[in-house]
Amino acid sequence: MIVPMMKYSMIVFYREYQMFLQKMQELGLVDVTISTLKTSDDERNIVEKIKNCKQAAQQLKLIADTQKNQQDIKKDLDVDKALAIYINANSALTKLKAEFDKISKETAELAAWGEFDINYIEKLQNAGIALHFYELNEKRFEEFKNLWNEKYSITEINRMYKKVYFVVAAQLAEVFEFDLPELKQPAITHVQALENIDKIKADIEIQQNIINRSVVYMDDFIAESKRLSDDLHLSKAINSGEEAADGKLVVLEGWATVDTQTEVDNFLNGSSAVYIKEHPTPEDNTPVKLKNNRFARLFEFVEQFYTLPKYGTTDMTPYCAPFYMFFFGFCLCDGGYGLIFLILGLFAAKKMKNDVFRSIGWLTFWCGLATFMFGVATGSFFGVSLSEFRLFEPVKNIFLDSTKLFYFALCVGFVHLLLGMGVKAYSKAKYFGIAHALSTIGWMTVLISSITALLIIPQLGWVIPFGSAIFWSVFGLGLFLMFFCNSPGKNMFVNFGLGLWNTYNDITGILGDTLSYLRLFALGLSGSVLATVFNSLALGMSPDVIVLKQFVIVVILLIGHVLNLCMSALGAFVHPMRLTFVEFYKNAGFEAGQRVFTPLKKENN
Repeated sequence: MIVPMMKYSMIVFYREYQMFLQKMQELGLVDVTISTLKTSDDERNIVEKIKNCKQAAQQLKLIADTQKNQQDIKKDLDVDKALAIYINANSALTKLKAEFDKISKETAELAAWGEFDINYIEKLQNAGIALHFYELNEKRFEEFKNLWNEKYSITEINRMYKKVYFVVAAQLAEVFEFDLPELKQPAITHVQALENIDKIKADIEIQQNIINRSVVYMDDFIAESKRLSDDLHLSKAINSGEEAADGKLVVLEGWATVDTQTEVDNFLNGSSAVYIKEHPTPEDNTPVKLKNNRFARLFEFVEQFYTLPKYGTTDMTPYCAPFYMFFFGFCLCDGGYGLIFLILGLFAAKKMKNDVFRSIGWLTFWCGLATFMFGVATGSFFGVSLSEFRLFEPVKNIFLDSTKLFYFALCVGFVHLLLGMGVKAYSKAKYFGIAHALSTIGWMTVLISSITALLIIPQLGWVIPFGSAIFWSVFGLGLFLMFFCNSPGKNMFVNFGLGLWNTYNDITGILGDTLSYLRLFALGLSGSVLATVFNSLALGMSPDVIVLKQFVIVVILLIGHVLNLCMSALGAFVHPMRLTFVEFYKNAGFEAGQRVFTPLKKENN
C-alpha cells in the first residue's frame, strides 16, 4: 500500500532558516521539496568527494580480506588526508601498471635481438650506414635470403617461434628493391628493458603497500560518504527555499507520513516557523512511500525496475507479488531447477548479512518454491519425465502435458487481466467515486458472463444458457455500463461514442494481451525440451567404457543443465516482469510516480 502523506507549507525567518533545517534533519521525518535545479560549486565538490569515498571503500573492500595484521597499522591521519593519499597512490599504481604492460611487451620483442651496443649503431649512422630490422617466418626468410643475399648485407640475428629476426645493412639514402614491413629500431637493449621492469615492479610494490595500509580507513571512508551525503541533501534543501518579504522570510514545502505527523507538529510548534498542514491534492507532486507485508515487500525489488506508483493511486505490489512468483515457476517448470533455487535462496536468506541480499535470497526461495511445484505438477525433474517411472504410474494421468499447459497459460492470462481491471475499478471508485468505475465494471461483466456461458458452464455439463434471460440481463447490464457510463457528467451521445471507441480498443487489447501470456507456455516448454535434449546427449555421446562412460555423462549433464538453467532463469526473471509492467499495469490503470519519499535526515547516525 501507499503510505498516506501530509503536506506542510512552512515560513521561516531567513536568519533562522539554516538552523531550522539542521534541526529538521536531526528529526529525520520530513521530505523537503527540492525545487531548484541549480548546483553550486560547493555541491559539485561534495558530489565528487562522495564518489571518491565510495570508490575507495569499494576497492579497499576487495583487498580487505587479504590484508592481515591490520590492527598493527595506526590510524594517525584524518579522513581527508587518508583519502588524498589513497587516491594519489591508486592513480600512480594505475599508471605504473599500464607502463609495466607496455614495457613487458617491448621487452618480449627485444628478447629476439639479444644484446647489442646502442652506441655502435649510432656510430654506424654517423658513418653513413643504417641498420634495418626485419622478421620473417623461416620458409620465407630462406627464399628472401637466396634472392637478395648477393645484393644486400643480410645478417641473421636470432630464431624464435619459427621466426627469423635479421638485419639488413645499407647506405643511409639507399632504396631497397624488396618490399617488407620494417620493424622499429630498438631504443634499448633487452638487459636494460629488464632493469626497467624491475624498477617499475619496485614502484608498484611501494604504491600497493600504501593502498594496503589504507584498508584501515575503509570504514572511515564509508562514514564520510554518508556524512557528505547528509551535507549535500541539507545544502539542496537550503537552496530550495523561496525568499519572500525582501529576503527576510523563506518559504518551503515539506512532506511527512500521516503516522509521524504528531512528531512533526510538535517540532514545528516548538520552533518559530509558521506552517499550514493539509492533505495532498492530485496536482501536487507528492512523494511516494510503500508499506507492504513481509511477503509482498520482497517483490518491491522487482517493481523498482519500472517505477513507483503515483500518489493517490493503488500500489500494485500486493497484486503482482503472487503472480510474479507463479509466472517465474511457470517459465522454469522443472522440479530439479526449483530445488536448486530453493536451496540457493534459503542459503542467501540465512547467511547473508546485507539486508538487500537477504531479501533477494527470500525472493529466490519463493520463486524456487513455485518452480518446484510446477515441476511436480508437470512431472518434470531435471528434464526427466516422472511418468516414465513405475512409482508414479498411478498418478501419471494428472500430470499437465503440453496441451493442458497451453490452455492453462491462456486461462491464467485472462484471470490476471481481469484482476487488473478489478484493481482499476477499485482505484477509480476509491479516489474518484463509484461513477468513474462503472464503465470498467461493465466491461468485466461482459467478459465474465460471456466466458461463463460459453466455456465454464458447458464444461460442468449444464445446459448452455447463452440465450437465456439471465445471461442477456447480465450481458445487457454490462453493455449499458460500457456505453453510457464511461464519462460521468457528459451527455448520453458523447458517452455512447466514447463507449464504441473504447470497446474497440478494449476488444483488440484484451485479445493481444491474453495471447502474450503464451510466452509462459513457450518458455516452460523450451526449457523442458532442452533439459531432455541434454539428458539424451549425455547418454548417447558417452563411450561404452566403464568409469569413462560415467565421467562423460556427468560432464555433459553438468554443463548442459547449468547452461539451460542460466538461460531459462534469465527468461523466467524478465518475461514475468514484462507481463506485469505491460499487460497488467495497462489494464489496471497504473500511473507512474516521479518522486520517492526521501526525508531529510542523518544517514550516518
